Amino acid sequence: AMSKSFIESSQDMGIVATAKHFPGHGLVKGDTHKKSVYIDGELKELDVYPPLIDAGVLSIMVAHITVQNNEKYGTDGLPSSCSRTIVNDLLREELGFEGLIVTDALNIMKAVTIIENAPLLASKAGCDVLLMPIDEKETIDSILAEMEKDADYKKQVYASVKKILRLKICLGLMG
Repeated sequence: AMSKSFIESSQDMGIVATAKHFPGHGLVKGDTHKKSVYIDGELKELDVYPPLIDAGVLSIMVAHITVQNNEKYGTDGLPSSCSRTIVNDLLREELGFEGLIVTDALNIMKAVTIIENAPLLASKAGCDVLLMPIDEKETIDSILAEMEKDADYKKQVYASVKKILRLKICLGLMG
């Protein structure tokens, strides 16, 4: 009830509420700033998110947490933020979230800084906003190059850009 109230009052004032850290960070041991951390087995905190989605939260941040020993939602050694299984299949398709999907910080979190071209992987996974990549120009160049090679990915990027622009218009940030 308090989360719903926070979401509604924040968004009524033009502030985008963001639920985080999907698919759940409370039961994970360790700090993603310092190393890769894991959800081992069942996603025990997943039930937190449907009520937030139903309350109309506009944005969800995906954590850099690897999921292992989970046949359906395993991330194959990648952080959740770089996993299409987590971002697209689970969050978008199964949970029906249509809002903005944001990565956690890409520049200081050891869980992703050790992965080659993590921002591109996160974008390809379905994240709409890549929060603080280490090298913005390299990130943009890799995304543009991938868009030239993959028509479906190009459509996905355009859909993300449209979603961001629509949100800015609705918030009165663009005239």
